[in-house]
Amino acid sequence: MPPKARALNVFEKWHRAFHGTRKDSVKSILKTGELLIPGDTLLGGRKLSEGPGHYTDDWKPKDFDTKQIFMSPSVRYSGMDVYAPACEFEDSCTKKIYEAKVVFQVYVNPSSYKVGPETIGEKSRIDPHFSNKEIEWFTKERGSVIPYGLLIKLK
Repeated sequence: MPPKARALNVFEKWHRAFHGTRKDSVKSILKTGELLIPGDTLLGGRKLSEGPGHYTDDWKPKDFDTKQIFMSPSVRYSGMDVYAPACEFEDSCTKKIYEAKVVFQVYVNPSSYKVGPETIGEKSRIDPHFSNKEIEWFTKERGSVIPYGLLIKLK
């Protein structure tokens, strides 16, 4: 955790959420400790873009802003393929091949984000603990989201 986490008392005052990502973004997030917004340039020079299945400037509902950090109070939602696409992982000891997905646990400043509905077109309830109408959180404030854990799901 960066020093600002203690100074801002994030452990007691900020909300916890999840942010699914592609494996090729993990290294940059771990090195910088920050989530970026589509259009930003990651450490190493790669430009961050919306992934397949995400809204883009050319394909989105009217007035929807794609240039934000998206997260969810639901690890199930953040772990869906559109946010955390599966990749292959080979155990170096056993040589067994796994399907892996990655999701970051994050703290988010409660005054920085808005709450909205799912944006992937899912009709059935995604998570029994959250309504599909309030399962996505989003913010334009880069410093208001602090990653603190990396979850890896292996199948």
